[in-house]
Amino acid sequence: MARSPLAEWPLPAFQLNNSFAVVDYSLEAQELFGIPGDFFELLDEGSRQKAERLLKTHGNHKPVELNFITAAGFFLADVYHRWDSDFSLNLVLVPKDAQMAGITAQLVRLRGRLKETDYELLKEKERSDALLEKVRELSAPCIAIGGGKVLVPLFGNLDAAKVEAIRPHIVTQIYEYEAEMVIIDLTAMGTVTQEGASYLESLVQTLGVMGIDAVITGVKPDHAQKLHLLKSELNLRFAASLEAVLSEAPSNK
Repeated sequence: MARSPLAEWPLPAFQLNNSFAVVDYSLEAQELFGIPGDFFELLDEGSRQKAERLLKTHGNHKPVELNFITAAGFFLADVYHRWDSDFSLNLVLVPKDAQMAGITAQLVRLRGRLKETDYELLKEKERSDALLEKVRELSAPCIAIGGGKVLVPLFGNLDAAKVEAIRPHIVTQIYEYEAEMVIIDLTAMGTVTQEGASYLESLVQTLGVMGIDAVITGVKPDHAQKLHLLKSELNLRFAASLEAVLSEAPSNK
């Protein structure tokens, strides 16, 4: 049997038919929800009407915050969607900061225990490494949103340690998606250090070599103090919001 194209996605992802039944899903989605059937059954009652309005909208890719129910409790996520056709809808769930903070806290606890004994907690170290990889993916997921565009929403603080962790993941995913434009969204970003600004400079230069345009959205006033020099040095493009970029007419190049 052929492997599902969604199976190895690093985030919970679904493919629905036009009746909103789940026809495909990622392993991350299966770990959270088991084997899903009807998508609306995964949602908290208060999120179902909002989800119905989202899924019936073909031309709007703005994410919507929905509350899901899992065996472990509630799961809050931003949901991105794209219709491939009148009969096929793709959904990607990007966990909110609370989920990433929980994973990070668990990682810290495990590493603290590792200092006490190496032998007894060898298996815990393997689990710790898996959690660290999850933190990296959640810190910078790459989401294909159609039209040759890839969205990279950055979470938490951008510093030297995070730079080293997420850079290979971002560049690899962008290449695999064959992106023509990368939208780097800083809406959920906390502090941008000088090393973080240097990372953005290096990343944009790399994308330029690959022939990919880059746009930065969601810049806050404190981000602007670190990034204003890059705009002139790299001819870097900024936009007021993700919606502004998505509403632009396609390029004729």
